[in-house]
Amino acid sequence: MKSKVILSLKKIPDLPVEAGNINPETVTGKKVEEIQAMPIWVGNQQESVGNYFRVEIADAGPEEDTENGMTSILVVKGELSRFKRLGEKMASGHMRLEGSVGFHTGAEMTGGVLTIYGDTGDFLGAHMKGGKIIVNGSAGHFTGAAYRGYTYGMTGGSILIKGSAGQMLGARLRRGLIAVGGDCGDMAGFSMKAGTIVIGGAAGVRAGAMMQRGTLLFFQRPQLLPTFYYNSAYQPLFWKLLHGSLQQDGFPMPADSRDAVFQRYSGDATEGGRGEIFVCLSRS
Repeated sequence: MKSKVILSLKKIPDLPVEAGNINPETVTGKKVEEIQAMPIWVGNQQESVGNYFRVEIADAGPEEDTENGMTSILVVKGELSRFKRLGEKMASGHMRLEGSVGFHTGAEMTGGVLTIYGDTGDFLGAHMKGGKIIVNGSAGHFTGAAYRGYTYGMTGGSILIKGSAGQMLGARLRRGLIAVGGDCGDMAGFSMKAGTIVIGGAAGVRAGAMMQRGTLLFFQRPQLLPTFYYNSAYQPLFWKLLHGSLQQDGFPMPADSRDAVFQRYSGDATEGGRGEIFVCLSRS
């Protein structure tokens, strides 16, 4: 039977913690003592994982043991909002974070599944290249976005947020999928180059500003910029396919949305007008 590593928080740190080396690959195959000795930075001081977490190695449950062929399972429990970069550069396995987490969670991921049972800080999945992030709470600002000075943000994978998200969602998105079940802040899809963003709730202003390509899909009408122009209304085939995929992941969507009719707008005209915004018109 497959085993899993469980880290249970013993105490909340007084300072922010750099924990980018905590992911399934770094703990798999290690003994409890080796995991406890792994370094983390608390403020400007190097400490060890064992100072803050109780470490266990246990048998995986029946579902975990067969879960999508995952080779490694890591569970981190506790109030983790002061822990930054958890799951950073994760390439395989399944990581479950059972509590709210800090900034840069899942940044630069290339593979595997990261499931979060709580809220997340800013820059969730920043520069993500592959894999899947599922958030059972809400996310902060700059989800899937680019760090300052970079041309591209997220270039692959998917981020599914069952709650709401903050500003600049998917800014400079190059490839991949971001779906939000609730509301999102201003400037969703800012300067996106490609990829898909789905918003189930209300959106802030200036959605799609300076987008060059890609798709924004809204179930509640946003305040569109005047640089987007109407094309037509129809049932897009890609949405029927995407709807099925989101359903499999347990993502919350408006009832009877599979056969929805959408209005299609092209823009941003200031950037060539090759992007598209879909706005739900009616659901059957």
